[in-house]
Amino acid sequence: MAVFGLGPRAGRVLDAVRQRILNDDLPEGTKLPSHSELAAEYGVAPLTMRQVLARLEEEGLVQREQGRGTFVRRPELPGVMILQPMTADESTTLSTFVESSPVRPIVVASPDEGLAALKADRGIALVVVDVNTPTAEAGLDFIRAVRRRWAETPLVAITERADDLAPLHGTPEWPILVVSKPFVPHQMRQALDMALAVAAAN
Repeated sequence: MAVFGLGPRAGRVLDAVRQRILNDDLPEGTKLPSHSELAAEYGVAPLTMRQVLARLEEEGLVQREQGRGTFVRRPELPGVMILQPMTADESTTLSTFVESSPVRPIVVASPDEGLAALKADRGIALVVVDVNTPTAEAGLDFIRAVRRRWAETPLVAITERADDLAPLHGTPEWPILVVSKPFVPHQMRQALDMALAVAAAN
């Protein structure tokens, strides 16, 4: 699977190394082999492994130290808030991507719960909202509130009908990404990659 900004092969290696770090197979402080040794281990070109290590460094999962090597880090993970309800299949698909990424999933059941979570947790790097939660009007009100108060936090709107978002068209409250139902997996991967890039820049 292609990762935003990386090819399919690099994306697979990125996911594999990331999971080893998140699962503590590579504990914090572990010195990684050289990029050429890692390239041989994963069967990719050294340049591909350099790209993977650069992405892991952007995500805060490794730190390269001049003359010493590359070491595993375990920073506080950025949060991804998911405002449901969505169908069971959609929740499972979304959960799969959230769990395979270096993020903290924060699942909330109502707009009020979502706003409370945003107020309490400054580490939320992405908001994913089903527009019809529980109604299109409530979903739009939630999106407006988030975009006005936390404009720097990326917001992804998931909707079955594009016209649900018509009242926001051309306004600052428009989401950074609109995903149609049923969504395809790479759309959510791109959204998570964008959130991680924003979190790393802050």
